[in-house]
Amino acid sequence: MKPRVVALLCAVSCMAFITGCWDREELSDRVFDLAAAADLQQDGTILTSAQFFIPSRANTTGGTSGEKPFFIESGGGHSYFESIQMMRQKLSRIVTRGHRRNFYIGEDLAKKGVYDMMDAFTRDPGNRIRMDIWVVKGNTGLDVLQVPYPLEKIPSVASVKIHRAVGGSIGTSYLGFLLASNEEGSCPTLPAVDIVQGASPQRTIRFYGRALFNHDYKLVGYLNFIEASYRLWMLNGLKYLDLAERFPDQGGGIVGVHVTQFGSKLTSSISGTNKVKMEIELTGGGHVGENETKLDLSKQEHLQIVQDRFNAKTSEHVLEMIKKVQKQYGTDVLGFSTVLNRQHPMRGNK
Repeated sequence: MKPRVVALLCAVSCMAFITGCWDREELSDRVFDLAAAADLQQDGTILTSAQFFIPSRANTTGGTSGEKPFFIESGGGHSYFESIQMMRQKLSRIVTRGHRRNFYIGEDLAKKGVYDMMDAFTRDPGNRIRMDIWVVKGNTGLDVLQVPYPLEKIPSVASVKIHRAVGGSIGTSYLGFLLASNEEGSCPTLPAVDIVQGASPQRTIRFYGRALFNHDYKLVGYLNFIEASYRLWMLNGLKYLDLAERFPDQGGGIVGVHVTQFGSKLTSSISGTNKVKMEIELTGGGHVGENETKLDLSKQEHLQIVQDRFNAKTSEHVLEMIKKVQKQYGTDVLGFSTVLNRQHPMRGNK
């Protein structure tokens, strides 16, 4: 056999071992999951819904052309995993969840418990760790996906931007839930939204506050917006907050303060009878944004009156929030257990 023929046969044989893109997936074969939701149905099954992006409508102006740049698909099953499989049977493309920023849990499912769902979440590498998970107060997650929002082409983006606009952190609730679940003595929380009637007949999404869970991963109650803000202040997680207090002895007007600087220090002590005492020191700074009273805030003594009133009222509101968390809900979502274990590692478990 001629050397040239032998070389040709060897080259052809080697082609079988050359790596190539045999399992490629084109963009036209993928569908992007932008947001999803899980709800408990009346028959006890799980309904999983997702909001998928339609690339061909990306340049449409949502709400005016009549063509939304997304569609919603759902699937039901006896478990979270099975419901996802039922939804996939209705999709012609492979689901990509790398762009998912929000996941909504209906209130009924949250009350029943989210342990199994969170377990499935952690086993799925497709879920982003920087995802936000929300509890929908008084409604289902599917309801939130269906509510239009005039400022955003993709309505599910609204809850993230609203949370950031009111001083909260975004992309942290999923990770925070996992960390709190593994912290001894601590209870996990999630941000909460609800659906309210806007100025127009159209419904809209509102950031409500914080949803509290017990050690069994079951929803036990909520903190409203201002209560949740005080909690974040204690945990050094607040960026800014608007406060307003009425001054009955100064004409009955209101003074509004925009707080932009926050500090928090928690100090624990244990008595001889193993009674725990927690001292909370909150500091803050900002500027006056409104003054409807008779006080002349250019005078130091009048400014001190305002500062003393806000200090007293803030202490009162924080104490009420702590009592609500501990006595009404029986949870620790304020980091007390963590502080106790760090400051008294030898006695924290006694």
